Amino acid sequence: MKHIAIVIPIYNRLEVTKIGLKHISKSVDFYHAAAGERKYEVSIVIVDDGSTDGSPDWIEASYPKVTVLRSGGDLWWTGAVNFGIDHCIKQVTGLEAIILQNDDVIVDEDWLLNLIDAANANPNSLIGCATSTMDNKDKITYGGRKLHSWFAREEMLNLGLSKYRFPKGYVTPSFDLYGRGIYIPVGVFQKIGLFNQDQFKHRGDMDIPLRAKKAGFKLLVSYDAMVYEFPEHAFGLDSKKKISLKEAFKALTDFRSSNNLKFVYYYSLQATRNPLQFTVFFCSNLFYNMRRICWRVVNQYV
Repeated sequence: MKHIAIVIPIYNRLEVTKIGLKHISKSVDFYHAAAGERKYEVSIVIVDDGSTDGSPDWIEASYPKVTVLRSGGDLWWTGAVNFGIDHCIKQVTGLEAIILQNDDVIVDEDWLLNLIDAANANPNSLIGCATSTMDNKDKITYGGRKLHSWFAREEMLNLGLSKYRFPKGYVTPSFDLYGRGIYIPVGVFQKIGLFNQDQFKHRGDMDIPLRAKKAGFKLLVSYDAMVYEFPEHAFGLDSKKKISLKEAFKALTDFRSSNNLKFVYYYSLQATRNPLQFTVFFCSNLFYNMRRICWRVVNQYV
């Protein structure tokens, strides 16, 4: 039987992990029960990057069918998912795809079933998940995005709309994909390799989709496979609407920040196809990035 592995990196937040793993595990069980003559066997692989709060021991005791991989604490997000993906490619027979997921999420029971259905209906595609929050479950907070391929102008797709406005099976193309639930066919890794953890120590979820798109794969977002996120667990400065000058400097230099200048550079490199396009895209992307930072600083002091 063909196999799909869900890879989840974790680090030192056991209470958060308990919630996320409970819902993800229930969705796996629901898929196995509901799929009838199912096409895939699905397993969960946890990559613990040196937690000291007892997370790996608790998971092994509470979920004996879950595979727990332990690392030394220096992998961060991108290195951790690479560790998990490499393990699955080498050890799992009949591997068809990897699904990346975070532990700080809640999913419905039919999340996995819907995600796999979307993947089966759209071959040669990476499938991301639309997101919402538990406070307003029908309101879309991420539904994919458009980005101008030269001038980096952003349009968030269907932001704030009700998910019930869209028919069953709805997917939409997206310029890139986020890592909170992303289906990646194993052929992607065979063709372009693993995530680039040298360029993307953190926030590496953008890397593979952009390179896969260049290699001929489609990037789609499924609105049936909704993921409910917790913004409070994001990197602190990313969610603050007002920041000081000191915080602005940190936002531009800390590798965990979505405004990190190195991230903007390497993202622009992967999003473009030639030096001229890169130069225009990077300058535009940098402009929008700096404008967002400056606006948040102004809000702090005005």
